[in-house]
Amino acid sequence: MNLELAKAKYRDARQLLGLASEEWCESYDVERGQIELCSKEPMTGEVETIALILPVCGREDRRLMTHAPTYMRAMDTLLQYAFDEIIRLRRRLEQRAEKPKDFAAECAMKCAEPAFKKYLEEKHGLEAPLTNDRAATRVRSVLAITSRKQLNDEPAAAERWKQLRSDFDLWRRHG
Repeated sequence: MNLELAKAKYRDARQLLGLASEEWCESYDVERGQIELCSKEPMTGEVETIALILPVCGREDRRLMTHAPTYMRAMDTLLQYAFDEIIRLRRRLEQRAEKPKDFAAECAMKCAEPAFKKYLEEKHGLEAPLTNDRAATRVRSVLAITSRKQLNDEPAAAERWKQLRSDFDLWRRHG
């Protein structure tokens, strides 16, 4: 069965579940000597034969037919729960994706890292003493910005920051 057919069958099954008897049961007609499949009216408890089960029908098939409405409702409940969970998780992912990265804060943290200061010293001429303020000043100069805030506000500055960060990561791996 392909996905489109499965979706169509699922829609049909959901609609029928709302219309079909809530509970089925098995009975035995003594006069005919035959097993019956019956629907049970929930309010009155009245049982009505809806199908005859032939002797060749195996125990598992009979059990599946007898409990079909209950099994179908259970599967529908599980699917609805899964669909709701998927929607909730997708929304959470979308919210994360919408939240812009704070490059200014990331830059401030990098400027406090001894390895990043060493990188700036070796590759971009940062002079001793290697302080956080000197590192921040050197980064602003290298990136041609006047404030780290520009890293969040200006896409071109953000791209220059990402490149500097990548160069640092490469330097650290090979240095």
